[in-house]
Amino acid sequence: MACIFANNSAIGQKRAKSKKTIEQVKVIPRTPFNFLIGNWASYNKEATFAAYINVKVIAGGSALEIHLEKPDGTMSVGLIYSDPISDNWKLAWVGPDQSNSKNGVRDLQLDGDPKRVIFLGLTNLDNKRALDRYIFENVNSDTVVKIYEISTDNGITWDQEYKYTFKKTQ
Repeated sequence: MACIFANNSAIGQKRAKSKKTIEQVKVIPRTPFNFLIGNWASYNKEATFAAYINVKVIAGGSALEIHLEKPDGTMSVGLIYSDPISDNWKLAWVGPDQSNSKNGVRDLQLDGDPKRVIFLGLTNLDNKRALDRYIFENVNSDTVVKIYEISTDNGITWDQEYKYTFKKTQ
């Protein structure tokens, strides 16, 4: 059977090229945490290097993915996302913490300061339930402070477990 397209004059012809240029679409995040996006070097209160952090936009701009890698090669991963069921932003965090006290899901708590973001949740401390929170403070375009605190008295007092300063890297 002969191919019916063999004599078609359209085959083998070049398509006309468009003279229009189409700009690449840039995803604009739809999160209140855009100040976290980028590459960071993290330092403890003694100004000792602690980790590299990369925060990038995923899910069409509706979530942020956080990768934290320490000099010893251990890695933790966080996800900040909008939960449609609770209509609240959440932070999920997993990492190699031996007690698993810092892993889990926390809910966004607003305190009126637009430069301060707090995620509140529950943790295990010495086999007892306790409140914990991650606090991100937007100091300026090149500096963010991350604090982790635990409360054993239902949020009346808070003990700071660690505080890290993130510095933007190129």
